[in-house]
Amino acid sequence: MQDPRLVLAVTGGIAALAAGVVGVAAHSPVLGVVAGGAGVIAATAGVALGARARQSEDQLVQAQDEIQRVKRELASITAVLEEEATRQAAEAELGADEPGFPERDEHAFDVATGLYDEKYFAVLVQQQVAAARRSLRPISVIIFEIDGMSEAEPETQLQALGVVGDVVRRTLRESDAACRLGDLMIGAILEDTPEAGAVWAAERVRGTLLSSPIGDALTLSAGVACYPTHALGAAELVQQAGRALDEARSRGRDRVELAPES
Repeated sequence: MQDPRLVLAVTGGIAALAAGVVGVAAHSPVLGVVAGGAGVIAATAGVALGARARQSEDQLVQAQDEIQRVKRELASITAVLEEEATRQAAEAELGADEPGFPERDEHAFDVATGLYDEKYFAVLVQQQVAAARRSLRPISVIIFEIDGMSEAEPETQLQALGVVGDVVRRTLRESDAACRLGDLMIGAILEDTPEAGAVWAAERVRGTLLSSPIGDALTLSAGVACYPTHALGAAELVQQAGRALDEARSRGRDRVELAPES
């Protein structure tokens, strides 16, 4: 259906043109006045039509912005639900009745390091991210790796892990959690800690080891990532810390790197 104002504008313009042509041909002032009036009408209709078009465009932009906002909210809700489902599934698989179960389980700790066993790391990160989201507080993940030990004998690696595990336990807060990860890595979860505090904590661990009697022979590299600065989900947070660790290793051993902001 055509806009009446568009029809009016076109009709007025044609009428003005016709009246103007006839007025010129007939040397009639009256027709000239008529042509002028028709032109005014056409111009007024055109202005109104332009204003309505701009209003429609503004409304369309607002509607698109609202759609994007709703999509973001839905994505955030979906992420929360997925994380909670993953956490519950992990706890069920490990035979847990309620959060915090590793503290009560005598088999939850790794013998070599005295830290939580690797199988609890994903569960603990999930719990901390969920708690941080509810309380609107940051948490950070640090992944440490012992430098230059990948070719060492397994017994030597275990001894090195024992030393680093002891340093981590003595350096981090009681409210923080740390787990052994694989042969040469340790993961730490720092509650209510933004990126600056996490970098400081990682540097403290690294510096404490460096100042020990074996500091020249045993050093650490570390990658740090923080929720919500670097990631909004638990798995992505760990991945970001891992990428930061890769960056630290690529720049040489015995250093701490922070993940880039997402």
